[in-house]
Amino acid sequence: MIERNPTETSIEVSQATSNRPDRIDPLHLQSRRNLWELLLFLLLSIAAVGLQQTNLHQVFSEAFRQILGMPLPASLLSLALAAYVFSAVVQMLSRQRNDTSFGMRSFHLLFRSIFYLFYAFSGALAEHFVFVFASGLLLYGLEQANIWVRLSKQVEEEPELVEER
Repeated sequence: MIERNPTETSIEVSQATSNRPDRIDPLHLQSRRNLWELLLFLLLSIAAVGLQQTNLHQVFSEAFRQILGMPLPASLLSLALAAYVFSAVVQMLSRQRNDTSFGMRSFHLLFRSIFYLFYAFSGALAEHFVFVFASGLLLYGLEQANIWVRLSKQVEEEPELVEER
């Protein structure tokens, strides 16, 4: 039986972990991306505050309004936003349960912030701003919590993946 020096064993372990693909780094990257998207959403929300008293439908000329048609009622927009929030939550829960990767991430910022324009076009942004803002914050918070759960699960399963920095 060959005796090994404890420092040699730790060197072998660190080499084995450095050769193995990191599974934590993609989660850290996703967490940073999620926070950048949250920052952009907050900036777009600040811009939407300026649009609260504006009816974008009335800004356009009469000829262009004839092409666009009538704006959607605020009740239908609220229903569409609620359906989007519900489907996004179900999608997040499904990804968390199946431990799968994130899908269609780049479009969520557009989906969440476009409702500001829809409500401004219908002239009802002032009454529904809080609903759009709160739903966006809720979804970003749930995504961040999903990332933290997955990260903690991986660290719990393989504590050697965490390096001291």
